[in-house]
Amino acid sequence: MAVLYLIRHGQASFGDAEYDRLSGIGERQARILGHHLQRGAHSIDALCSGGMQRQDRTAEIARDAMGEDAPPLHTEQAFAEYDHVALFHAYLPAFMDSLGDKAPADFKALLAQPKLLESALRYVLKAWIENQDHDGGTVEAFPQFCARIAGGIDSLVRRHGPKGRIAVVTSGGPITAILRGALGLSGRRVLGINLSIYNASITQIYCPGEGRLGDSLMLGYNNITHLEMTGDRDLITFR
Repeated sequence: MAVLYLIRHGQASFGDAEYDRLSGIGERQARILGHHLQRGAHSIDALCSGGMQRQDRTAEIARDAMGEDAPPLHTEQAFAEYDHVALFHAYLPAFMDSLGDKAPADFKALLAQPKLLESALRYVLKAWIENQDHDGGTVEAFPQFCARIAGGIDSLVRRHGPKGRIAVVTSGGPITAILRGALGLSGRRVLGINLSIYNASITQIYCPGEGRLGDSLMLGYNNITHLEMTGDRDLITFR
């Protein structure tokens, strides 16, 4: 069976207008991750990222830290994160309505309130997973999103073979979709897991040669030992 190392990108710029870029902490996390992969027993055959700036930059920094034996980095668009802008456009109006007079004046005002922004994110993701009605235009439905990720896994495993050891630098959404397929998670559990994956963490699964997620085995989840061993609590982040 192929071994997949599912790596969440380093800390991005949550709460900023331009989320899709690593913070300074995110760059440090990526560098530590790369050193960990280089000195560990992972023997990675292939390294890919999902094509988003925060994913690609994490992979680039980690690869540089891995040294001359690092495998080439290539892009697999199947592992891009859901479009959070489209999801907020679709479902945020209902959240704001639910706040009544306590609603921020606009989205910029919402960004200035981290706790309320976190509540908005939970509301939006729950509505998306449950396929609730909205008037916000076209979004990639949750089942379609999961199918896209599953197709990416199938393609990778078929390409690199049943003994491949593949590192995929992606985001919390795709990692959660993979675990949903492997473990048969409910929508409620999907939401909880999606919001609790550490930045620069490693989740490890065995996947059969045909790439069937339903027959996969989880070997490790949300591992950040490489960050914890630094003793720097600032490196332990979710967002």
